[in-house]
Amino acid sequence: MKKPIIKNIIICALALTCAILTVRLWFGNFLIHGLFPDEPVVAANPAHQRMSGGMVESAKMTVNFGDGLGYEEVYSNLSGHEAWGLSVRAISALIDEGSFGQSGAYNDAVARAEIFLGDSITIQYNFAMPTSFFREQFGQRPGFLSSVFGSFETLIIVPLAEGVNFFFISGIDTEESMFHAFRLNDSQVYNDFRDYFTQREYGPEFVRDDIPLGISWRNPIGEQMLHHTVRPFVLFFFPNPAAANEGVTINGVYTYLDNARVVKFYPNNVVEYNALQNTRPTGTISLASSLLAALDMLDRDKASMTARGEPMNEVFLSGYSTGPAEGQWNFYFDYVVGGRLIDIRDIEGIDAGVLSHAVEIVVINNTVVQYRRLMLNFYEVDMR
Repeated sequence: MKKPIIKNIIICALALTCAILTVRLWFGNFLIHGLFPDEPVVAANPAHQRMSGGMVESAKMTVNFGDGLGYEEVYSNLSGHEAWGLSVRAISALIDEGSFGQSGAYNDAVARAEIFLGDSITIQYNFAMPTSFFREQFGQRPGFLSSVFGSFETLIIVPLAEGVNFFFISGIDTEESMFHAFRLNDSQVYNDFRDYFTQREYGPEFVRDDIPLGISWRNPIGEQMLHHTVRPFVLFFFPNPAAANEGVTINGVYTYLDNARVVKFYPNNVVEYNALQNTRPTGTISLASSLLAALDMLDRDKASMTARGEPMNEVFLSGYSTGPAEGQWNFYFDYVVGGRLIDIRDIEGIDAGVLSHAVEIVVINNTVVQYRRLMLNFYEVDMR
């Protein structure tokens, strides 16, 4: 009589195990083992230069020409743009040699009278950039900015009167909006700006409105999404590529997993990674360190795509939110094509399902726990 009982116990145990694995496989358990367990996603030193540079460059830069000559918006690859190089040199000189002018309420009258007098460069973040972190990236004078204000979202650089004016602005479009004005009296930096604007005023870069442009795309996986076509894109998510040898199809979704993660490819060309292991956040998790983890994940994915000959579009940090878990940060990125920010919801023929942005990343405890991306390569086409 004991054998049937033991047999039934074993069958029940196996059934329970299968049920647990199925739940983990399909629904995922967001929190948290980490995408690359042998390589910390965020360096122990939060000022790690590559990642810190990525955070500082997570901005929209607008080159504004005075006298109604127009403007140029730059959403990606800021470090490769001449105006960004000029701005970095000017900011470094400001922190080391500049002086504080005044603080005050920022409003349209102030902008018209004191800021937008002519040529300028505007750098806009969609998060509050801590001045202490910002100063660490550019200069050596401790407390130069943070002794006056704690954070900002917009920096406007205006070459004027043989020097350069800097306006750090926080809380734009709110009743508490403030500006903090600084001055750099450096004729060489001023002349560099003047030369740049004079040369660019006569260039064709800004005449784009009269050219009808469109957006198209291609699928790097191919027209038919099959396990053997999907698998090369799965390997990126697994430290041990052998784990991706086998996959299952659930409701048309190609699914792969090991004991730490599950990766799904949806029929609408969305890839989704979820971590499976639980952990608890420790201490205060900052926006800065969490954003660096998200940017590092994007860097890795982009490098992996490039290595396969399927380059990934540039992206721009369009927004972020917190929660619902403790220490959770959610980041939203959109593709940049031909210098323009692309809203995938506005493109006819694109169905990204639950995605509202091209890339969505969830970070908890400085670790990427969910990563979703629309795996289409977009490009600009001339409609003339």
